[in-house]
Amino acid sequence: MAMKNQINPWLASNVWLLVLGMLPAFLLLAALIYFTAWAFSFSFTDLELVGRKSVNWSWVGFENYVRLWTRKGFLDALWTTVIFTFFSAIVGQSVLGFLLAGTLRTTKSNLRSFIEVAIMLGWLLPDIVAAFLWSATTSQTGLINNLIITPLGFKPVNFISEFALPVVTIANIWKGTAWSYLLFSAALDSVSREVVEAAKVDGATPFQRIWLVILPIIRPHIATNMLFITIWTFTYFPLIYALTGGGPGRQSETLAIFMYKQSFGTGKLGYGSAISVAMLLIVGALSLIYLRLLREPK
Repeated sequence: MAMKNQINPWLASNVWLLVLGMLPAFLLLAALIYFTAWAFSFSFTDLELVGRKSVNWSWVGFENYVRLWTRKGFLDALWTTVIFTFFSAIVGQSVLGFLLAGTLRTTKSNLRSFIEVAIMLGWLLPDIVAAFLWSATTSQTGLINNLIITPLGFKPVNFISEFALPVVTIANIWKGTAWSYLLFSAALDSVSREVVEAAKVDGATPFQRIWLVILPIIRPHIATNMLFITIWTFTYFPLIYALTGGGPGRQSETLAIFMYKQSFGTGKLGYGSAISVAMLLIVGALSLIYLRLLREPK
């Protein structure tokens, strides 16, 4: 009986420690559920940021969702986001990160350290600073024009105005490749050298060793990388907004910027909520696809 009385206080104290330790996670989960429910419920209203509709709003049913698919604004922004995500994340960051990870494995340590610092610099810089650097590089009086275009006898080109989407795509590749590089470096380190050497002895070419041996082994890492960078890029906002503001016109207006302009530019919070719910559903569908790819083939 005495031992039982000694154990119970010990169990009680550890349970409280466990609860306190999990409290931040519960609070974060509660906040996510609350704001998601808030956005979902108000997507069926005509709520506005200011004016009469900010107080006396009303339910409008699926009107906002019908507007999404029948107006060019949302569809144009969706197409821009798909292009930006595909070339910036899926093609750019993922492929470049894998090539850098594979190449730098056999590079001398000093050169490798220098390249890794250059790769990490973009990832560590704040988005506003990165936007300033790319603006100073691609503007009409920027580095590219002063060092390359003008000395060759051509007129200066304002790349941000004339090639807004390619500029933000390249800028995001530069900024986000570090994640893919780090993940693929760790993945390639886990590949057994004996397996690769055995394939080499069997006569496999370098391309065959990569395609038939290395890539199947690191397949879960590839799917994990694609999952994260697709979500991050599809909903990316700061660098694009700071660099182009979605312009000129709507050349670089992704869904995140379109939602921001509709919610806080024109003040249509109900319509903006519908855009956010649509983004959530699209990202959720993409996540399910990648999670299926994470499963080992039977």
